[in-house]
Amino acid sequence: MKYLHYSIGLLLLVSCASVYKSRKPVPLDQACIEKIQPPGITTSWYTTYVDVVGRHISGLLLIKQMPDSSKRIVFTNEAGVTFLDFRFAANGTFEVKQVIKQLNKKPVILTFRKDFELMLGIPFRKGISQAWLQDGEVYYGASQKKETAYFITTPDCASLRRMELGSRRKKKVTVSLWGNDLSAPDSIQVKHYTFNMVIGLKKIER
Repeated sequence: MKYLHYSIGLLLLVSCASVYKSRKPVPLDQACIEKIQPPGITTSWYTTYVDVVGRHISGLLLIKQMPDSSKRIVFTNEAGVTFLDFRFAANGTFEVKQVIKQLNKKPVILTFRKDFELMLGIPFRKGISQAWLQDGEVYYGASQKKETAYFITTPDCASLRRMELGSRRKKKVTVSLWGNDLSAPDSIQVKHYTFNMVIGLKKIER
């Protein structure tokens, strides 16, 4: 019984440990920030799937740069039925233009909103507040309420590794981009770590 209590206690300590505990503050490298900071995705079409808690949705996703500098994200199925249509204004405001009944729930909309904002690089527009070195990577952080959005580079600032959203202790979401042009990446993966959800996007050459 004592061994069982010890094991449970150790498991709780490990599960409560911060994934960011080993990071070390480093000076902000403004040249690297200007070079690597995610530029945001311009107008592109993607074949897209969403796997969430055992459910699968697939279709086409359009990211469109609008004349007023806002961005629209429209996700439809192959038959043209719109799952969701979101507008991200240049001033930071967000609008749901359309959403199907099954997705029209506040937590669902908030989850998609945060995922797309990170994918578009929106959290970094207000500036980077601090940088850290951890596990051979540099984390550039933009604070937002109880969370921090990061873009993560190699130490020599040669490439962007990924974007990440985390709380003080937990990694919540990562966004990985592949391709030579970060403003129109060939493929994108959004992965959640606090529950089972993955979004995959593959660019359609038009």
